[in-house]
This record gives sequence, structure tokens and C-alpha cells, in this order.
Amino acid sequence: MVEIYSIVDEDDKVIGKATREETHKKKLIHRSVMFFIFDKKGRILVTQRTKNKEFYKEYWSIGLGGHVHVGETYDEAVVREAKEEANIDEKPFFMGSFKLRLRTESENVRVYGFVTDKVELDPFEVKRGMFMTREEMEEKIKKEKFLPETKDLRRILKRYKSKYKLF
Repeated sequence: MVEIYSIVDEDDKVIGKATREETHKKKLIHRSVMFFIFDKKGRILVTQRTKNKEFYKEYWSIGLGGHVHVGETYDEAVVREAKEEANIDEKPFFMGSFKLRLRTESENVRVYGFVTDKVELDPFEVKRGMFMTREEMEEKIKKEKFLPETKDLRRILKRYKSKYKLF
């Protein structure tokens, strides 16, 4: 199946559409979602990507996610991605957003959270995952290779924690 993405401008207004391949090749700005998974003890799921990933093979991440397809909203995309990557059926909550501008892609990202103890990670996407306390996560970040957007995700976690007392 060929994935088609909405191409957007800096203000997130749709200005066209393109295939995944064209979007990445031309570094067109498109939409994506990322999400944190917290367990009921307040720990965060930290995962390692597989060798199958297009970018950043076997890097670690504090969030999962994917692209928003053409005609899909951010809210619809996060529900679909959570089901595909972790078999999550719970309702997400919005946590923040950021603009990701890398040599590999340009994305407008919305970040969500889920609270659940029931996670079934897709072995094609995720090599392994484990729930960690904030302190354990920070130690792992110092020792391993994490995705470039980790600094943006940590900022959102910190802001959300101070506002809602989560994590």
C-alpha cells in the first residue's frame, strides 16, 4: 500500500499531498504523531527500534508514533498508530506539539499520552521495550543512542508533569 501524506506549510495548513517516498526525498513538511505510554504506576515505556526502520535503526525512544495519512486528523492518526504499534485501545490525551526539522525529515508533530498496563509491541517496529521511572529513563538517555526528537519529548514531559502531576 502506498502511503500518502498531506503536505503542510509552517503554520500546518495543507498545501498538497505526496507519497511517503517523495515526502522524505524532498524533505516536505508533513504531519506526524508521537505518544508516550505510561503504566498505572506512573512509569514510562522506553523502546528500542528494530533494524527494519527507515531511519535511526536500533535507536532508543521514549515515544512511539507515525505519520498522519492524507484525510486523517492527528487525533485519528494517534489512535490508529497506538493500535498498530502497541495494541492499545485506551483513549489518548493531548500533551503538546513541536516542529521537527532534521536532515531526514520535516514534521509538525503532536504528542499524546496513554495510560495502560496492557501493551503488545509490534515486533516489526520495536525490538524491545520496558517501563522505567523518570530517573531510570534519564540514566538510559545518558548511556544509549536516542532519537533526535528526544529533547522535544522531554520538554513536553516536563511541562505536562508540572501542570498535571503525571510521571
